[in-house]
Parts: sequence; C-alpha cells; structure tokens
Amino acid sequence: MEKKNNSLTLIEIYKGMLAEQLAAEKKYQKSFTKISTSAQTDELKSAIAPDATDIENHISRLSRAMESVKQKSQPQVSAIDETLLESLKQSMGKGISLVKDTGILHTLLGIFNFKVARYESLHRMATAIGQTEYALLLEQCSKDNQNTLAYLNQIAQNIIYPEMQKMNAAE
Repeated sequence: MEKKNNSLTLIEIYKGMLAEQLAAEKKYQKSFTKISTSAQTDELKSAIAPDATDIENHISRLSRAMESVKQKSQPQVSAIDETLLESLKQSMGKGISLVKDTGILHTLLGIFNFKVARYESLHRMATAIGQTEYALLLEQCSKDNQNTLAYLNQIAQNIIYPEMQKMNAAE
C-alpha cells in the first residue's frame, strides 16, 4: 500500500512538472525570439533562435507526455523560471552592445543549466512510472538543451570573452 501511495505522489509531481515546463517553454520561446533580434553577436543570435534550440519540439514532446498521463495544461511557470525570465528581460535592456550580450549570455547559461536539470528529472520520473516512450522524448529534450548549453559556452570562450578583452585592452 505504501508503495502505491509513493507512486501516486510521484505521478502527481511528474504531472505538475510537465505542466510547469510546458508553460515555461512557451514563455522562453517568446523571450528567445526577442533576444535573437536584440543581440549584437551573430552567433548568440543564432544560438538562441527558437528553431536552433528545438524549443518547438520540446513543446510538442511535453504536450504528448501530458496527454499520456491526462494532465491538463496550466499557464503557470515555476518560481525559478519566473526569476530566470525576469533576469533575461532585464539583461536585454536597450541598445545593442557586447556588454549587453555578456549579460544575456550569463542569464542564458543559467536558464539552460536549469532546463537540463529539469528535463533530466522528468526523464527519471517518466522512467520510474513506466512512461518509457515519453522518458525517451524527455531525455532527448535534455540532450537538446545540453547541446545548446555547450554551444553557448563555446560562444563565451571563443567569441564574446575574447572580444570583451580586446575592447578593454583598447580603452
């Protein structure tokens, strides 16, 4: 009996996290679209364009996983996502500059680290409750976000930080 209650609790947590992540992905999609047009660095623009981050696929996968457990969508995102979205909004500011790109980059690194962790948790929960097909879809979302995170780190190391250093040296 105790095991059954734990499974029900895990399913409820899983359902809630799916709904929160779906709501968050929709908000991230809008924010990334805005940022991809306001960044100075071409690589940063392309790295966060919604098609580059596979965000539409994530939304589709989350929707399918929610249907499988009969979870309805909710428009509310987690407090952590709200904070990250607000931080992203603040980092966009006005104008276009390398300094602004650095702020955007740091916020994006936080967002994608969190998204990787969230999708890994969802993957493990889906596996534990026997949602094998959806566990694989959620694992792919984690891998997509890991790839974006790795690309953002390359942009930081190879483009933005060296350019900032050149700019500082010229002053």
